[in-house]
Amino acid sequence: MDFDPVAAIMAWIGAYGLVGLFAIALAERFVPVIPSYGLLLAIGIGAADEAWSLPAAFLSTVAGGMFGCAALFYTLRGLGTTRSVRLLNGAGRIFGMSVDRIERGTSSFRRNQAMLAFALQLVPTVRLFAPAFAAILRGRSRSVLVASAAGIAVWNGLFIGIGFYASHTIEKGNMTVLALAALGCLLVTEVALFWLARWVRARSRRVRALCQT
Repeated sequence: MDFDPVAAIMAWIGAYGLVGLFAIALAERFVPVIPSYGLLLAIGIGAADEAWSLPAAFLSTVAGGMFGCAALFYTLRGLGTTRSVRLLNGAGRIFGMSVDRIERGTSSFRRNQAMLAFALQLVPTVRLFAPAFAAILRGRSRSVLVASAAGIAVWNGLFIGIGFYASHTIEKGNMTVLALAALGCLLVTEVALFWLARWVRARSRRVRALCQT
């Protein structure tokens, strides 16, 4: 692969320093032309090359991502309860979901909103729309935004760290290829954790059923 879009974008924003990092992290929440994991890997490599310090790069990208997350959340939160319910029910009908099922799903989200807001920030693509889901479902702003900030920090720190520590071994390599490889490893890990969680829940239900008999 000769074309390296991640390296091309990093060369463009490099001239703007930390302001450029904040801006690209903010823009990625709304216009994800280049996936965030690729950009973050490149930012970590830039920190290893002393284009910026590692802590400053981490804080700048987290701030940009969190600002975009909050902006999307409060924009859709401004629709109000009536419009949110109408939008939610309309979307549910498109996917064949009954009103009762939507209400059960909404109740489940509200009981676990902090955990879900955090977890969804670790899922590629879905993480960009998670604040919109939370706003439409009328999640509590403080719980959702604090949990989202923690998820953004973990996501950014993971890929910036990978780029930083891998920079010496891929000095002449293609950053886009590295980004895709890292994403593949992340997805495999998430799928494994998902199936493990399902197995644990199923086992717990069987144990409870045996105890009740």
